[in-house]
Amino acid sequence: MIITIDIFSGTPNPQFTLDEKDAKKFAERFAGKSVLSADNVESPLGFRGFIVEAATDVILPDNIPTRFHVGGVATSKFSAKALKRPLLSADENDDAVKWLLSKARNTVNAEIFGHIKDTLSLRKKAEAAAKLPVEDLIWKKLQLAAACTIANTPYNPGFWNNDPYTMANNNCYNYSMNYRSNTFAQPGNKSGHPGPYPPTCASTKTAAVWDGLKVACSGSVKNVALVIWPGADYHWYRRHSEGFWGHKPGQTAARNYDSSNNIINGTTITPANCNRGSYSIFCGYYYSPTGMVVN
Repeated sequence: MIITIDIFSGTPNPQFTLDEKDAKKFAERFAGKSVLSADNVESPLGFRGFIVEAATDVILPDNIPTRFHVGGVATSKFSAKALKRPLLSADENDDAVKWLLSKARNTVNAEIFGHIKDTLSLRKKAEAAAKLPVEDLIWKKLQLAAACTIANTPYNPGFWNNDPYTMANNNCYNYSMNYRSNTFAQPGNKSGHPGPYPPTCASTKTAAVWDGLKVACSGSVKNVALVIWPGADYHWYRRHSEGFWGHKPGQTAARNYDSSNNIINGTTITPANCNRGSYSIFCGYYYSPTGMVVN
């Protein structure tokens, strides 16, 4: 089976192939069920689901069509009541999408992978809030955009500095994502996609996106920033509810001042213009989801 991730607008959609064993396993999910065609699926900007196409003339089980959609949202004109066989339930649909997504890890970059996961999560929350009958639940046209809630936490350096073991085993990445792992966490380790050395803006951001970092604000998030020492190292900052920025250089103490001992106040002094020593490249501002875990 050829699987197309229906997501782009200007450039070709990414594709991957299921081998015969996986294709058969996937097709069995639809035995006794109806599927959606392209004409019945909404086409917003962003993730629109998966297009499934047979790559050979092998007859699919239960007369499943050779081309159909999975994970899309049906148009408002579509009615599941007219079908002779039921569509997948909400849970079955989510399970099928997640299974395909697991097979697509090597097909798309971390940012796109994160976007798809966010879309599915937001859709799930909207569906749960709608309290609709199961038959119509999956295919109801829903608002997928989540409100952006900045949830920066108060400055609490004692949490990182009072215990020598904690201070020695947590770094800037731990601090910025606000998760004390005691493993001197590295971007991408949690997700199994560590960035290469030496770190760059692109590789470090991508590795962190695999862990859950967001490049666009949605849901409950914290403000974070990334800088690079060319050819050598990376460093992260996190903004606090008081307005200033904090950071933790390696095994040293967490602080809210730069290399000139000036408070990174978030107005006249920011991670973009503060004294960062050798970390001369400012990569940008990003968003760390509340509850993000690193390792």
